[in-house]
Amino acid sequence: MAAKSEQGQKGCKPRGNLRRLIDPILAKALAHPLRGHILATLGDRIASPSEIARELGIDARDLNYHFGVLVEIGMITLVHTRKRRGVLEHFYELDPPAVLVEDPGWSELPEPVRASISTSLLQVAIDDAVDALRAGTFNSRNSHQSRTTMILDEQGCNDVFELMQTTLERVLEVGRQCSKSLKKKPDEGTPVEVFMMGFETAAAAARQADRGATEAG
Repeated sequence: MAAKSEQGQKGCKPRGNLRRLIDPILAKALAHPLRGHILATLGDRIASPSEIARELGIDARDLNYHFGVLVEIGMITLVHTRKRRGVLEHFYELDPPAVLVEDPGWSELPEPVRASISTSLLQVAIDDAVDALRAGTFNSRNSHQSRTTMILDEQGCNDVFELMQTTLERVLEVGRQCSKSLKKKPDEGTPVEVFMMGFETAAAAARQADRGATEAG
């Protein structure tokens, strides 16, 4: 009965506007684990479906469809082709070079969903950092690592987070310029990951609880 009920609902058309939990393009991009893997791989380097298929030990035809979906929704773009054993191999890169969940979309997501996305993002960053440490590349050049804690008022919080957004936009612009200059020589590029975090610490929750107890008393 449940299956029949669900099937009957497929054709229903809501009268009001549906609320969006997450951007439909991003949702479609991540709807299949292979597409998530493609995006993660292209975040590191320009690659072809054949290359990724060989790494995964699967048939390239299983990936071609997912590459097509990502091209169609504008998440990746073709950068060059190369003949390999008489077959034309297509190479792609991320477009844009970062997947962002931006305000107001982010602030509209339920807290459990935001926590899940943030946890996944943090785990990816930790895994990538550990891999770089093991490979000996984490400190191979003038990289930046810092941890700064501050007590800020409301305006200070807003200023810091806006500054981080501005910095990210400048970083992405550098990436776009390098992508253009490396189109004819993609093998000369260096995979670099930039990860920024700004958040209220757990101490903020304790302070709020103390304030609430004081006001109640």
